[in-house]
Amino acid sequence: MDDVQFEPEEVGDEPLGFEGILGRHPSMEAIFEVIRRVAPTDATVLITGDSGTGKELVATALHRLSPRASGRFVPVHCGAIPEELLESEMFGHERGAFTGAVASRPGRFKLADHGTIFLDEIGEMSPKLQVKLLRVLEDGRFEPVGSVVTQQVDVRIIAATNRALDEAVAAKQFREDLFYRLRVVPIEMPPLRRRREDLPLLVRGVLGQLTEKGLPRFEVAPAALEALARYSWPGNVRELRNLLEQMVVLGRPEHVIDVHDLPPHVIAAPESGEGPAAMPWQFGPAGIDFYREMEAIEDRIIAQALRLSGGNKKEAARLLRVNRTTLLEKLKRKRAQGGALAALLGAPPRPECDAAVA
Repeated sequence: MDDVQFEPEEVGDEPLGFEGILGRHPSMEAIFEVIRRVAPTDATVLITGDSGTGKELVATALHRLSPRASGRFVPVHCGAIPEELLESEMFGHERGAFTGAVASRPGRFKLADHGTIFLDEIGEMSPKLQVKLLRVLEDGRFEPVGSVVTQQVDVRIIAATNRALDEAVAAKQFREDLFYRLRVVPIEMPPLRRRREDLPLLVRGVLGQLTEKGLPRFEVAPAALEALARYSWPGNVRELRNLLEQMVVLGRPEHVIDVHDLPPHVIAAPESGEGPAAMPWQFGPAGIDFYREMEAIEDRIIAQALRLSGGNKKEAARLLRVNRTTLLEKLKRKRAQGGALAALLGAPPRPECDAAVA
């Protein structure tokens, strides 16, 4: 699970994070805005992104800022529990329902009643359980394993996955109706390689957290920080945290992490522009989703232009060197598609109002 947590730091009056999630990159600020808008509702949220990007942190923030905050936040790692036990874990079981069921036991959905349940790695769920989950989404009802008595719960469902569920739907590995019920509000977590600007504050946050755990306070030398910034971080923030903890535990008496203290694979990362490995993406065995990558780059550029222009679309178009009508058409399409950038755009304006935007 994405269990790396940080307490927000501040430099002067400038906040460096939101609800324990550090980040100032435009992609993260867009996600923070989505959390603010969605948390007070009961809307189902699907959080996607690579492992280690902080999906559980987002789910926790959605719960803490919701009217259900006084209820339980119950996580379920669907990929870590054997398939034959997952149904019992989620929905409970009656005594004698299967070998070893010596007593009745409530499931995670019952424990999360009037709270939030977080279904991590939802893409690993079997087709049988997908059907049962769909019913819970529709009316909050289910039967424990071995029972004919229907139980009713009032639970908000937040799901997460590092799989491309749309591809799983196309391959008939995930139910299409469940996919769209889960994806009422989509949140896509960017990998660390796409927000390298956040790396210094993430490093400070991790080192500060380690100090709170009783470890000595370490600093990172500028050359080491540059090496960390060049590295592609396939394990994302979780990998960064684990590496820094290793450096602190095994560190030198000077309490400084220097470049020669770093592992060879981090030091060997090429300079920006020296080759494909320095790009903000990586080609795995399955390749990359070209259109999704390009859409994410476009979102980032537009979000930054809107931010710099204070939301003035005419000025944003000038910064982007595109026609204003071209930008308006792009924003209209992105608003209709949903996603983090769409949340920043707000509700679609009326034509006469939009025409008046300067």
